[in-house]
Amino acid sequence: MKGEKIEIMTDGELDFINISDKIEEIISKFNVKNGMCIIFLKSTTSAIIINEDDDNLIEDFRELLRRLVPENMVYRHDTTWGDGNGRSHLRSMMLRNQACIPVINGKLALGTWQSIFLVELDVRPRKREIIVAVMEE
Repeated sequence: MKGEKIEIMTDGELDFINISDKIEEIISKFNVKNGMCIIFLKSTTSAIIINEDDDNLIEDFRELLRRLVPENMVYRHDTTWGDGNGRSHLRSMMLRNQACIPVINGKLALGTWQSIFLVELDVRPRKREIIVAVMEE
């Protein structure tokens, strides 16, 4: 298995960053032809998702997260820790912090419209660390 760490600075709450190219660069760098790519985000207030890179879709998803876990609620985490990011943790629990994608002929086996995103859910900008591990066949 070969691995590498990516660090990405986000702009804060509900920032969507397409990281597909960064993952492809790592696969190319390691010269993996066929295998599996594991993407793991070291965070409890952000997520990894795979979906279409469409501005309207991203805005719809932001609105969905705001409706499901509103900003104007009192969350126990906030009253305990005082950091105001209880909603960030809850949103993160609904999503995931990893993805596993096949590598075929040196490329991620993503569908035509699929992209990999880091989604920042915390209430402030953060530096995020993503571990990318590639296992060759």
